[in-house]
Amino acid sequence: MSSNNRYKLENNSDLETINNFKILITNIKALKDKTWGCPWQKIQSHVSLIPFLYEESNEFIDAIYEKNAANICEELGDLLLQVMLHSEIGYEEKEFTLNDVIKNLNKKIINRHPYIFNKKEKVSLKKSQQIWENIKNSEKETIHIEPSISKNLNLKIKNLPPTVGTDKITTVVKEHGFKWESTDEIFKKLEEEINELKEAIKNKNDSEIKNEFGDVYFTILNLSNFLKINPESALQKTNIKFLDRFSIVEEHAGDNIKKQTPKDFKRLWQIAKEKLAEKIPKSK
Repeated sequence: MSSNNRYKLENNSDLETINNFKILITNIKALKDKTWGCPWQKIQSHVSLIPFLYEESNEFIDAIYEKNAANICEELGDLLLQVMLHSEIGYEEKEFTLNDVIKNLNKKIINRHPYIFNKKEKVSLKKSQQIWENIKNSEKETIHIEPSISKNLNLKIKNLPPTVGTDKITTVVKEHGFKWESTDEIFKKLEEEINELKEAIKNKNDSEIKNEFGDVYFTILNLSNFLKINPESALQKTNIKFLDRFSIVEEHAGDNIKKQTPKDFKRLWQIAKEKLAEKIPKSK
């Protein structure tokens, strides 16, 4: 295939995308129509949609880790739906429009890549990252954001889910040399935090229990960052595994499930673990 033919195919695809995007805009306006729109969609706000944005983001992340292209495509569509709904709400509230969202994004892309859009210049990966950070920092200075690492992180994480905020903190401070050297070091810290939590529980100090639990959780999330594990994805798999095992417990207990003693549950749980283990194919 010649480069000219390839360009024409991409161009045709882009035109089709633009036409489909126009249809999407029309569909979103139909969903939000005050007379004939969806009753549920009509009452949504930026705040009420937050849980769905979390959910769709996590499902997209799971699809990436599962390397499932079809699911990645579908979940990207769900994320795009969130962008479209928030943009339409912004329009209804006279805050901003979809056009503003796109214009701002285009401006940011062009501004932060001068070596592409201002003048054609090949740069190294390291230099491209330096240019990005320098321009990003200069943009922050115009809106009076403090340059210190901790203050910048406070601003970045304030609207993030706490687990995402911890990952952001760990990643950024690691870039500045504040990092773990090994898993053994993290486990030692985790043991220290667990002992402090035990002491707080022993003293029945509710405030300290909450603080120490947070420290334990923070350290575990640091471990996931060190091991390059997505904690949300790992926890989701554990949730599914738990429910698979509990379904076997239910089968064995039947209608008497509420009459089971802790000892009975331990016995049934072991049965469930062994039963599921038999279904896992052994590696050759």
